[in-house]
Amino acid sequence: MNDKAALECILSHNDKLPTLPGIAIKILEAVQKDRPDLKEIGEILATDPPLSAEVLRLINSSLYALPRRVTSVFHAVNMLGLNTVKNLALSFALIKHTHSNADGAFDYPQFWKNSLTVAVSARLIAEQVAPAVIEDAFFIGLLHDMGTLTLARCMPDQYSLVIRETSQEACTQQDAENQVLGFDHMAVGHYLLSSWGLPQQFCLPVACHHDPAKLETDDPESLKMSRILHLATLYMALFQGDRQSPGLGLIDHFAKQYGFEKILDIDGVGVKIIDQTRQIFPFFELTLKDEADYLEIVDRARAELIHVSNNFIDQLIKQQQQIQKLRRQATHDGLTQLMNYQSFYETLSREMARSQRSHTPLTVIMADIDRFKAINDTYGHLAGDRALQFVAEHLKTSLRETDFIARYGGEEFAMVLYNILPEDAIAVTDRVRQTLSEATIPFEGQTFQITMSFGIATLYPDDAIDREGLLNRADKALYRAKSAGRNCCQIYQRRLRCTATAS
Repeated sequence: MNDKAALECILSHNDKLPTLPGIAIKILEAVQKDRPDLKEIGEILATDPPLSAEVLRLINSSLYALPRRVTSVFHAVNMLGLNTVKNLALSFALIKHTHSNADGAFDYPQFWKNSLTVAVSARLIAEQVAPAVIEDAFFIGLLHDMGTLTLARCMPDQYSLVIRETSQEACTQQDAENQVLGFDHMAVGHYLLSSWGLPQQFCLPVACHHDPAKLETDDPESLKMSRILHLATLYMALFQGDRQSPGLGLIDHFAKQYGFEKILDIDGVGVKIIDQTRQIFPFFELTLKDEADYLEIVDRARAELIHVSNNFIDQLIKQQQQIQKLRRQATHDGLTQLMNYQSFYETLSREMARSQRSHTPLTVIMADIDRFKAINDTYGHLAGDRALQFVAEHLKTSLRETDFIARYGGEEFAMVLYNILPEDAIAVTDRVRQTLSEATIPFEGQTFQITMSFGIATLYPDDAIDREGLLNRADKALYRAKSAGRNCCQIYQRRLRCTATAS
């Protein structure tokens, strides 16, 4: 299952998934027509007088520096264009719609401060490197982190683990998300914006705003917007005051890499961000921290930029990449790229706790390659390695993206399937067993086949067992599968003990 299908599976039926307010949907429907009707759009905005008033207040501020006061939405469209008014209206509607602490621990005000800082930064960068998309840059900047808000709302328990992983392991947010969830907030943001019907030139930059090199399109405009958005997020990180960040040095490095160094005033953008966030925050009922603190950050970043060489930034980036590689090596098996034993143990504990909190079933599967020693003896140990890799690939393509798969040790594998009924788990496992037994594995000009035995155990909401107890049940079922002649699945029954499912 690909990432899009996995996210669809997880989020499509979640009643906490952020939605666009009704007026925003109407605005988008109106502007996406072949010939947008300005009168219709004005009438839509007129149905929400407070929203219209907020848009006009911002348009009449020094941020836009218009020569005369704008008194109506129609006038605003004529002065600034439909795109500007549309994006501002959507921005106000979205923030108002989700500016709530109803979800408890999530800090909505800080989230929108960060998002608005990125929006302002993206607009200022675009002003110098892509003037035609200034207002789009603002709106995309505002939406860039909606994936984080979505995860916090839809998966609060799992996301608390992401936050803990980020703080304890000193890793990036997206690395922690991939470790805990199997996907990151950028993929979720892309999914969400696409589900809202926003055009792909808005969605694609959000999907890779921390790493534009991963953009899956040849469209130069999407690539440029992705780079603008990346630099904007670096400015936001700078103003968060991380003293260990190279600050402007990192921005300068990527500006050169993106070919912006001759047209982008890096220092000047930083100063303007302070001024414009000071102006714009109050319109969205947000407060700016002491402006002197921001100025101090910029001054410190300027001083550091003088002493930071390009070689230092290159070394820093390589070091971060190496840390990410080492972190993955610590949690994943090098041969199969599946979770290792220790990582699986930790994941199983977390998923069992989630299962019992939500009163949903959880299934653990233990699997073992039959007569693995014979493969090594007949074809050599490299063939055995190829068999292990083949099994890993087969499991990953046969199970859901949301399932957890590990190399448990030697030729043994372990899986965790969340929120699946026992009878469905049996059917899935037997399908995996059968398709694997029918496959041929190429190796050095010849082929061979393998079979596997599977032991299945389900954690029920009323079960009072720990991690070791659940694994022991699955292991007993696996032993019964081996004893029954191999190449079969056995399920552990709490009362009936072990019952065969297929042979």
